[in-house]
Amino acid sequence: METKKDKLDEIELRSEAVQDVLAEPPHWMFRWGNVVILAIILMILLMSYFIKYPEFVPATVIVTSQNPPEKLQFRTDSKIEKIFVTHNQEVKKDEILMVLQSTANFKDVLQLKKLIDTISYAEMIAFPIEKVSKYKLGELQSDYNNFAKAFQDEKLFTTLKPYSPENIATSQNITSNKNRIIVLKRQKAIELSKLELVKKNYQRAQQLLNQKVISTFEFENEKIKFLQAQQSLENIDISLSQTQEAIFNLSRTKSGANINAEKDKVNFASQTTQLLEQLRRSLRAWEQNYLIVSSIDGVASFQQFWGENQFVKRGEPILSILPLDKKVLLGKMLVPAINSGKIAKGEKVLIKLDNYRYQEYGIVEGYVQNISFTPDDNGNYYVDVSLPKGLKTSHKKILPFDKELKGNAEIVTQDLRLIERFFYQIRKLTGYQTD
Repeated sequence: METKKDKLDEIELRSEAVQDVLAEPPHWMFRWGNVVILAIILMILLMSYFIKYPEFVPATVIVTSQNPPEKLQFRTDSKIEKIFVTHNQEVKKDEILMVLQSTANFKDVLQLKKLIDTISYAEMIAFPIEKVSKYKLGELQSDYNNFAKAFQDEKLFTTLKPYSPENIATSQNITSNKNRIIVLKRQKAIELSKLELVKKNYQRAQQLLNQKVISTFEFENEKIKFLQAQQSLENIDISLSQTQEAIFNLSRTKSGANINAEKDKVNFASQTTQLLEQLRRSLRAWEQNYLIVSSIDGVASFQQFWGENQFVKRGEPILSILPLDKKVLLGKMLVPAINSGKIAKGEKVLIKLDNYRYQEYGIVEGYVQNISFTPDDNGNYYVDVSLPKGLKTSHKKILPFDKELKGNAEIVTQDLRLIERFFYQIRKLTGYQTD
């Protein structure tokens, strides 16, 4: 029986290439290649699981202070009459920075405004009407004239007291009639006594007439005396009633005069107050149109160079007031609606300022502080960014803050593993194919 080796020896090898392949064993690359490839794939999958890559939501940002700079604009078309500040000059709250030309003398208007703002209604009687009448008030002159006329009318009414003579005369008549009532009451007492005596004589005469002691003529004389005494008493009662009615009418007249006087006093005071308020409103309107006033303490920074007698247009920017308190800085972002749902409070924000190249100065870090609930008309959301380190950059440099800083920012959302992003793409493609 032939062995296997003997049979192989009998095989005729017709190809030298096949003989070479069979003669040498395969290289290790071919023997372990599949294992290596599988190991690499497993390593890539493992690395994609552990490596996390954040997603960025880009947006524009403005870095400003907690008290933002005040930006002033011209409110009317005019010429610059006076400039009181220079560039980078420190200004105080309510300080006048610039005056525009008007038909009024601005010094007179400011003096009048000072008087109007400081004087109280109790001190209104001492208002210097003659002094102010010399002021050049321009478009405010009409309102001031109306106030001055009302003020003078009220002052004349208070000084002259036109209802006072009538009240005095009425009071005197009331007093006179009261004295007359006293006299009439005394006369009535006398007439009552007189009537009692006459009545007794009349009764005795009647008895004597019945006894035929006296004649009818004498009796009738006694009766006439009795009737005259009654008539005198009735006349006194009528006089008392008329005098009391006169007192009542005089009191009513006096009360009406007092009411009219009080009514006129209130009307004059109300008219003066209304025209004073109208003058104050006109002064405020003039101030808003022709005075450039700082509403905060800060440093003035002109938008461009201005000169006196230079014509300016309404809405044209003048200058900005940078507040002195710049300790607390924050960023204001305008984020598009795309991927805005991934933004959460406390997420890191990387800010690259236009004023300072981030390759040279570094990146400023911040954190999302607040997110608006609703978008604006353009579909953007407002996001407030806190800057706990201020303007300290990733290169350990502290940037100066002397104006608002604009730039671009990226909100670092939640980190995702590479493998998760890979499966998201597969899911996305699968979803498209399903649709």
